[in-house]
Amino acid sequence: MAEQTFHLTKQGLERIQKEHDKLVEFKRLKTKGDVPSIWHSEDVNPEYLAFQEDMTLLETKLAEYENILKNVELIILPPKERRKEICLGATVWCEVDGEKDEFTIVGSLECNPSAGKISDESPVGKALLGHRIGETIVVHSSVKVPYRILTISYGSDRK
Repeated sequence: MAEQTFHLTKQGLERIQKEHDKLVEFKRLKTKGDVPSIWHSEDVNPEYLAFQEDMTLLETKLAEYENILKNVELIILPPKERRKEICLGATVWCEVDGEKDEFTIVGSLECNPSAGKISDESPVGKALLGHRIGETIVVHSSVKVPYRILTISYGSDRK
């Protein structure tokens, strides 16, 4: 099975790393003290079962973060000659149904549509990638929606 690549901005990578480090510390503290024993008299100790369930969830989340960190690809500023087209990390202003809308195209782990961050895997993000100012793309969902690209900017060129 092919490894999935996770596209993250520098800030997104720092956030994931911080969350991972917090979980590692939490695991260390949780296992440092007295771990409940499996038996409580003749019955299985419910504290032990709860502890095991917590540890399983913790290990699963840690494994998820470690997989992301192992397979991360930073979203970087594209070369100057490619900045006139939409790439990961671009902030794009489009005209949609007579209204102007702004999107920043990020990887799926950082998408937050209410903050204007859309995934490169979303229908709109996928359709915008590779296009230029002045082009109109049509996004197919339950209805066809035309998006006319007005401007494109990247980190340092943003106004």
